[in-house]
Amino acid sequence: MLAIATTASAQNLGKILKGVVTEYVDEATDGKATELLLVDAWSYDSPAVRFDSENELANLAGNALVGTVEGKLQSAYNLVGIKKGSCSLTLNADKTFSMVLGRRTLTGTYTYAADTHALNLKFDTKLLKLSSLSGYAYIDGENLDVAFDCTKLVNFLSALGSKVSMLNSLTQLVDSYENVYLGFTFARS
Repeated sequence: MLAIATTASAQNLGKILKGVVTEYVDEATDGKATELLLVDAWSYDSPAVRFDSENELANLAGNALVGTVEGKLQSAYNLVGIKKGSCSLTLNADKTFSMVLGRRTLTGTYTYAADTHALNLKFDTKLLKLSSLSGYAYIDGENLDVAFDCTKLVNFLSALGSKVSMLNSLTQLVDSYENVYLGFTFARS
């Protein structure tokens, strides 16, 4: 049992160290490292939840909710076909992207601001009531987190056909927190 716990701790430590190294390199290059590493094919892994506040107590309280929020978010994602094996994001060097969401493929162009990590996806299709979706992109070790303001993500999922009542319970859960970002964690394909 001790060997299993040690192995799990070593894996978590390895993941933490990869994240710290990535963050350090990104800071040292003013975000340019993330910009270069974004260009790749990514497969959906899990929901991404970020609480970003200057107040450490608020961050701790938010982090306590992460598991609950991720569960509700994955339920909403399932309704629109966002799950492992059926969702991917490809970011190309020419600033074009394609996103596969279940049976839908969305294409367009993107911009990335290295200094703020701001990512803007501009969709080619008029099928969505949204012409673009703005959020943030972070490389954490070997994973890519793409996170959006809670309201923007809810609007995006609603445009894809997700049940609004389920999304309402999610927004009520995080409504009392400032700077809540929800999105997707991708692994390299």
